[in-house]
Amino acid sequence: MKQTAHATGNPHKGALSSLVLGLLVVFFGFAAHYRNFAWIDAARLWRDVTEKSPEKARPHYNLATVLANAGRLNEALAEDFKAIDIYPGYGRAYFNIGAIYHAWGRIDEAIDKYRAALILEPALVEAHNNLGYAYYKKGLLEEALKEYNAALAIKPSHVKSLVNAGSAYKDEKRWADAESSFRKALALQPGYAKAHYLLGEVYLSENRLKPALDEFREALRLDPEIAQAHNGIGRIYERLNRRNKAAAEYKAALALDPGYEDAASNLQRLNGTAK
Repeated sequence: MKQTAHATGNPHKGALSSLVLGLLVVFFGFAAHYRNFAWIDAARLWRDVTEKSPEKARPHYNLATVLANAGRLNEALAEDFKAIDIYPGYGRAYFNIGAIYHAWGRIDEAIDKYRAALILEPALVEAHNNLGYAYYKKGLLEEALKEYNAALAIKPSHVKSLVNAGSAYKDEKRWADAESSFRKALALQPGYAKAHYLLGEVYLSENRLKPALDEFREALRLDPEIAQAHNGIGRIYERLNRRNKAAAEYKAALALDPGYEDAASNLQRLNGTAK
C-alpha cells in the first residue's frame, strides 16, 4: 500500500517534471538555433560578442572587418575606433581605418593610418601593399615601390604586391622588371586576368605584338569585362593597319566602359584618318 500510496500520492509530480524538462529543451534548443544563426550572420555574431564583452578590443575589430566587407563603412569605422580606444596598440585596426579612408578617397589620411599600423606591426604585409598603392595614386612611384618590395620581402608570394609593383615598374618604363613581376604573379595565380592584361601592355610597349595579343585575349577569356584589353587589341590591329578590326575593338571597349577616354580618342583618331 505504501508503494501504491507513494505512486499516487502526488499525481502531478511526474507531469510537472516533464513540463520543466520540456521547457529546458525548448530554451536550449532556441539558444543553439540562435548561435547557429549568429555564425551564419557574422555581423550579428560579433555584435553579440561586443555587447557581452565590451571591454575587449578584438571583437570590435572583427565586427568592423565584417561590416567593412559588407560595405557598411561608417559602422565599421566606429567599431575600429572602439578597438583602438580599448587597445591603442592594435595595428590591424589602424590598417582597417586606413583602408576605409582609402576607399573614400581620403588618401593622405589613409597614409597616416597605414604608417601608424606599420609602426605597431612592421610585418603587416597588407599595410605595406596598401601604403604603396596610396603612394602610387599620388604619383610617388619610388615610394610605392619601396612599400611593395617591403611587402614582398615579408611574403614573396603576395600576388597583389607583385602586380602592383609591376604596374609601377611599367609606369617607369622598366619593362624587364615589370614583366618579371607580372610573370611571378601569374605563376602563383594563373587566372589573374588583370595581370595578363598588364603583361600585354608591357609587350605592346616593347612592340612585341604577338605575345601582347595573346595576353590581352587571355585576359578577356578570364574576364570579358576588361575594356582595357579590347583597347589594347585595337592598338595592335591599328599598328598592323587592320583598321576595321581596330575600330571594332575600340567600340567593344566603349560598350563596356562608355567613359573610357583612351578608347574614344583612339576611335576618333582612327575614324579621322580612315580613307
